[in-house]
Amino acid sequence: MREGVWGGRPPEAIELPWAERGAVVCGDGDYDAPALVRLAEQAGWPVLAEPSSGARHGPNALAAYPYLLAAPGFAAAHRPDVLVSAGRPGLSRAQLAFVGSAARHVVIAQGPGRWADPKRSATDVAAAVRLTGVPAARSPEWLDGWRSADAAARRAVDAVLDESDWLTEPRLARDLAAGVPDGALLWAGNSMPVRDLDSQCRPRAGITVMASRGTSGIDGSASAAIGAALAHGGPAFALIGDLALLHDAAGLALGPDEPRPDLCLIVVNNDGGGIFSGLEQAAFPQAFERLFGTPHRANFSHLAAAFGLPYQRLDQPDDLAKALAGTGLRVAEAPSDRAAAAALRARLQAAATEALAGLAR
Repeated sequence: MREGVWGGRPPEAIELPWAERGAVVCGDGDYDAPALVRLAEQAGWPVLAEPSSGARHGPNALAAYPYLLAAPGFAAAHRPDVLVSAGRPGLSRAQLAFVGSAARHVVIAQGPGRWADPKRSATDVAAAVRLTGVPAARSPEWLDGWRSADAAARRAVDAVLDESDWLTEPRLARDLAAGVPDGALLWAGNSMPVRDLDSQCRPRAGITVMASRGTSGIDGSASAAIGAALAHGGPAFALIGDLALLHDAAGLALGPDEPRPDLCLIVVNNDGGGIFSGLEQAAFPQAFERLFGTPHRANFSHLAAAFGLPYQRLDQPDDLAKALAGTGLRVAEAPSDRAAAAALRARLQAAATEALAGLAR
């Protein structure tokens, strides 16, 4: 923590001298995301934007940045001299390490006392920044390097995803983000759904992506998605985990005179807490299932029927189109296997890492 960064009200704006090696990181939060997109385009910096940031669009936004930052050596070789962050980034350890690595880290405050600095790396906090000294003709080498790496990683990941005839968890996230219609709301549940969207969602304008990030974890997921869909007033889709829906199943009990959203609840059913299969806890199999895997054996077709909701099962990639074309409040279940999904995610990272190594040769 540096003297002067944390005290008092952040300045309305600061002047930020341009640097070639810069980056913009956008997390979930309520801030002027388009201004950050414009800043990156003016500076020639990549945009590493979480799906619910509102900044994952435009020519500088990256599709595969989680794979880049997790590849050995990539983040160190691309350490920025200046990094501007906004919102609450924090979907991966590699992302947080990258945010904390910059020589100068400017955090955009959302208001007095409202800014996120999880690595305690902020050198400046301000409501906005004004770039100075941007050369009229600057080299595209820095941004082009990020773009080339992003494209290579994306191709490698897509090739692995397209090998399977089954609708795997990462492929579901990729195809859902690409397939929802313009003007739609895409609501991401916590745990693996929002992280799969982060690693698979291509930059795209024209849709609204929301997530219930914060201390609540998976609690209230169905109710939050229904409320967001009602406020949105148009086609809406929610990608949530099985435990998230079970924890808030009562949220499906809408009164007979209550408005009903046009919302498809797409439930990834891997029979428990899928995120832990990719963490250190999985190395302790004797206690893992009871304490972290927490299998439930729930039948989601029965759950949907209990609330009078249409139900669809998603096994193959082509099944998703029917779920996207439906209307009203409905449930679509995508069965999965936790261990297989964790192994696939590791394979995807390995494929991306190999593709990046190929660029360096």
